[in-house]
Amino acid sequence: MAMGIDELERAFLDIDFQANRIAKSKKIDPEQLYKFILRAEQVREQLLQMGLRADLHLSLEQAAPIDQNYIPTYNFGKKLINIILVGQHKKRYIPKQQDAYFRGEVAQIKRLFSYAKGQLSLD
Repeated sequence: MAMGIDELERAFLDIDFQANRIAKSKKIDPEQLYKFILRAEQVREQLLQMGLRADLHLSLEQAAPIDQNYIPTYNFGKKLINIILVGQHKKRYIPKQQDAYFRGEVAQIKRLFSYAKGQLSLD
């Protein structure tokens, strides 16, 4: 599905709005994250079809979608601490790491699309 320039401009605004909303929220809503991922993939595919600058095209190709089922690694040291703290460490560690991962990935996608939008305006 090819997007026109107006649709692409609205998609950039939508992604920016959703990214800001996720960044400002206290807790990430899985449904909101899912909508962001879908919209970002639509725009990424459209930008790849447009044949932009080589560095931007490469960045878009390498950008993997956000893993909604992300579980941080929990190594032996953390497992030992978890045993000592009777499971309290894992209860706090995993949600905190997931939150950091999601917010970081959303911010990275927002920056990539802001750069792409700037490149489209220059052309």
